[in-house]
Amino acid sequence: MTKKEFMLQIINFLPDRKMGRGLKALIENNQLSPEVFEKLYEIFRQSIHTTYTEVQKAEFKEKLQKIEAMKQQEAQKSEEEIVDLDTMLDAL
Repeated sequence: MTKKEFMLQIINFLPDRKMGRGLKALIENNQLSPEVFEKLYEIFRQSIHTTYTEVQKAEFKEKLQKIEAMKQQEAQKSEEEIVDLDTMLDAL
């Protein structure tokens, strides 16, 4: 995928369609100077990287929370089993 294709793909996902249409026209018609094009590409690339990293962090945090909840449930079950065993031993 070329830089131009990458940027056009990103523009399709922009929430502000007016800005997206303007950028799309400039990029498709090669109306940006090479310097501006490269800077815009870097902004897009960095934004995607940052967003992707934040999503990964959120997913990782969610997984850790689930693991911690499972550990707490297991600890609680173990504690209940120990209490049951103590009760049985006392009954004997």
